[in-house]
Amino acid sequence: MRLSAKAFFFATVCLVGLPAAAQAKLNGKVTHQIGGSVGHLPQTRPLGGATVIIGTDLHLEIGSTGTDLVKGRVLAKDLSEGNGSFSLSLPPGTYTVICWKQGYVPQVERKVVVSGSVDLDISKDTAGRGLHQQISYAK
Repeated sequence: MRLSAKAFFFATVCLVGLPAAAQAKLNGKVTHQIGGSVGHLPQTRPLGGATVIIGTDLHLEIGSTGTDLVKGRVLAKDLSEGNGSFSLSLPPGTYTVICWKQGYVPQVERKVVVSGSVDLDISKDTAGRGLHQQISYAK
């Protein structure tokens, strides 16, 4: 079976256009606050090296041994840059975003609509219980 040049061109344009049309970007910035005392507000600073995880039906189980477990369908992950920025590409939709870094209290944001940006602020874990030392993923 032979395709006409016009049919071949149309099929190629349709197939090449699909991946680009099916993706959206989620950009954001991870920050943390330092300092602060009576009469002085804390300063917000960018946080590099934080793991940003996005997916569906995500849950984060905090492990008493220091290993936190991500459960659910992970669709994309990124590490925040030194300036705190991150960028993820995935199909448009509503997702759960987890922001995790060793020694910090993780943040879980539900119902994040992809096709825009989200800012995530996490704080240092000062409880001294040895939590949030590693992250692992359920299979």
